[in-house]
Amino acid sequence: MSDGTAIGRSLSEEIGYWLESASRTLEKRYGNSVPLAKQDVLLAHYLYGLTAVVHAGDAPAVHLAALRSYLGRLIPDERVARALTAVPEAGDAWLGNTLDRVEAIGEKQGHVLLAHGADVVIPFSSRHASAAGSAEPAVIERDPPKEALSQ
Repeated sequence: MSDGTAIGRSLSEEIGYWLESASRTLEKRYGNSVPLAKQDVLLAHYLYGLTAVVHAGDAPAVHLAALRSYLGRLIPDERVARALTAVPEAGDAWLGNTLDRVEAIGEKQGHVLLAHGADVVIPFSSRHASAAGSAEPAVIERDPPKEALSQ
């Protein structure tokens, strides 16, 4: 985990922690130089990557509801809706490339999160592995009967 207090947090709390950290990082890095709407889209893509691992087996509507819920903790609902439906303008290569990188970082961190904080690692092949480094989860030993009962 990212700090010494992570042991006592649930998966949901840990996702929230990582999302808040990403939000602060975006604010520090881009501040007023990147419009807030673009920062929201970057945050949404990071969260998508982070939670795609957790929601790999869920219906898309379940994953989308989770995205709305997490983003809604940090930004107003109208900004959440815009961030989840925004598409980079034609010719905005910077945003397109940055979205891919941010999503890949989230995806990689999602694998780390599950590898260190959950009994089950859900396999998820990364289409962005080259952008963020290996997204393969760490190998952990599992107890299949315990996994089945805990789900």
